[in-house]
Amino acid sequence: MSEQPLKNCNLLITGITDSGSLALAAAKQTQKEGAKLICTGLGLTPFHQNLSDKAKAYLEKTYSDFQETIAKELGSDTITLPLDVTIDASIEEATNILKQKGIKLNGLLHSIAMDKTIRAGSVKPLLEVTREEFMGAMDVSAYSLIALTRSLLNHDVLQKNSSILSLSYLGAEKIVRHPYKNVGVAKAALERITRELAFELGKSHNIKVNSIRFSPFTGSKAGGAIQGLKEALDFAQENSPMGNALPEDLGYEVAYLLRPYGRITGEIRHVDGGYNIRA
Repeated sequence: MSEQPLKNCNLLITGITDSGSLALAAAKQTQKEGAKLICTGLGLTPFHQNLSDKAKAYLEKTYSDFQETIAKELGSDTITLPLDVTIDASIEEATNILKQKGIKLNGLLHSIAMDKTIRAGSVKPLLEVTREEFMGAMDVSAYSLIALTRSLLNHDVLQKNSSILSLSYLGAEKIVRHPYKNVGVAKAALERITRELAFELGKSHNIKVNSIRFSPFTGSKAGGAIQGLKEALDFAQENSPMGNALPEDLGYEVAYLLRPYGRITGEIRHVDGGYNIRA
């Protein structure tokens, strides 16, 4: 087997925010295996309307930090694009840029989630979640996989025989040892979407679609904000057969599932040291 099984593959990586992002660990491994990467980050676009100066400054700072991280960790020649998956026009613009550059994608990593009910280390009970908060989490964390995939396929950017992969968590299925509530519901939808797309796209485009549930992780900004996650991480480390998985372990599995061969599809894979087998 080649030491670079992803050579000649173009992969779109979403969800990198800083050096602690799990998507970055995945990107590094795929790059090591030969892939050429295109990375998207949340940033100000022409399609953001009626924003306050504070909101504009936040988006500009977020995208600047993202670009610095990409240049430092993946190389200054890595293509970066601003993308807001809640805006169809932003998705279309990113897709069109790839098409204009003549980039044909062989794979996509969806590593995007958002839940406004997680704030300052606390998580709202589900009965206190507003309709807007519920739909917002569902839009970003789940539906965006459909919207992004559709745009890439409609413009012939995502090729046949490609692979699509998303990141989920055990909290999509079970009540875990820390509050996961609203975003857990959204992740459950993401996993159901994974299976539906696996069937549809396998039949129509020979495209594989899978998802990975990773160990509790506090190294990212998102993980660090979740109430009780540190305690859950310590519990999982002690009680998993092999201890918690490392970001590098996730990278290996992502790279494997994004390879252009094999027939693994519709799977929800666990990269968690075996924690999921416990009752």
